[in-house]
Amino acid sequence: MFVALEKLFTLHNAMLLESRLIKVFFVYFTTIFIIYMFSSTKQTYTVRPWLYIELCVTFFIEVAILRFEMFNMEEKTWIVNLLRTVFLLVASLQLLYAVCTYRDYDVLNHHMLLMLMERINGMQTQNKLSWDDSDSEVDWTSWIDTELSEDVEDPDFVLPEEVGENSITTASTSRRYNLRHRPIVK
Repeated sequence: MFVALEKLFTLHNAMLLESRLIKVFFVYFTTIFIIYMFSSTKQTYTVRPWLYIELCVTFFIEVAILRFEMFNMEEKTWIVNLLRTVFLLVASLQLLYAVCTYRDYDVLNHHMLLMLMERINGMQTQNKLSWDDSDSEVDWTSWIDTELSEDVEDPDFVLPEEVGENSITTASTSRRYNLRHRPIVK
């Protein structure tokens, strides 16, 4: 009779272990979803891999505690609750640290560019160097627009050489002229 009771207790403990493992699986599955939701912002995205690694370690420790028969049921429950509490505390601190130390480099770069543009504009208005303040009496902008026609040939321009039947051209030498107005910045 005691052998039969021992077998029933063993079966009962195995069923309890399996039910607890199923419960642990669902708890950790929902924790994965919660971590994903909390770490889906730009501020906390960098913490996500560490939280998943810590969650896996916690899961394996909890399964090991439940599998081995070193502790009785009350001690197992106490250790598992302590382990989960430590994980939640560490995860909360990591998320809080990530939120507090986050720097949005896109916004910082934008502000830095705006500040540089303001400084450059201030320097240009301070120096007042423009195209019209030059010492020559020729109005270069109107001369470029009116006196140069499109039919004028550039003496430095070299026609490309034609090669073979396909008329493939090769650029031997070419000069690039940039006639746009450029203020001189000192």
